[in-house]
Amino acid sequence: MSGKRCRGCGRIDGRRPPPFTGKGARLVDAGIQREVRVLWENGIETTESCEGDWRWTPGRGRHSFPEPTITFAGGPAEGFRALGIALQHGLKVVALRRVWTVNDGEPTGPEWEMTFWRPARARR
Repeated sequence: MSGKRCRGCGRIDGRRPPPFTGKGARLVDAGIQREVRVLWENGIETTESCEGDWRWTPGRGRHSFPEPTITFAGGPAEGFRALGIALQHGLKVVALRRVWTVNDGEPTGPEWEMTFWRPARARR
């Protein structure tokens, strides 16, 4: 990713830096890195990602989602823009959803949620 990085906040061309770069950056699950990178490199700022698994993983607990999922913010058209980007890059999208979560009894959002087919080697 190229562009001008702000020394103060680390943003690149006004966007926060991708989650898979930089010292001390939070890690992206290996099973969803390509999808996150494709969306980031095309201007979609993800807010959460998970390679997905329903089982308990020692030292990590449960995954956030049972299937490979990326969430991102944006207006009504952003989800369709992200879907177009994903399909143009050969990503295997299963679903695109507009989601309102309920926090402390109040609906929060909306936020976009895109889920992907799990690679055959990762299915159990």
